[in-house]
Amino acid sequence: MFYIIGGVATLLLILVIIVFKEKPKYPPSRAQSLSYALTSPDASYLASIARLFKNLNFVLLVITYGLNAGAFYALSTLLNRMVIWHYPGEEVNAGRIGLTIVIAGMLGAVISGIWLDRSKTYKNLCHPNCLIQ
Repeated sequence: MFYIIGGVATLLLILVIIVFKEKPKYPPSRAQSLSYALTSPDASYLASIARLFKNLNFVLLVITYGLNAGAFYALSTLLNRMVIWHYPGEEVNAGRIGLTIVIAGMLGAVISGIWLDRSKTYKNLCHPNCLIQ
């Protein structure tokens, strides 16, 4: 089954590389045509990545997201082993704990998104001594 999915994905990748061009022959909108006119020909992907990593807010965002995602993935990967180590035979409860963590994260993301949308206090959520304030 995985070979079939891999084959279909590879075929689609090859078709996308062959069929699609970097940009359309005619710009889809006036704003896009202005963007084409203002873009310098020496702008490269690596230069834009280097420019991003010179932005302190982006670097802080990458670090905080990386810490959050890393902690979640480590916990979810090792949760079953940690629970079974201390409580043998409690596989079902390990699954329930994992489900609770995922649901709490989803609810927290929705609630904080609604809060930030209404209050517009994006930078005030970090510590008072935070560098991005």
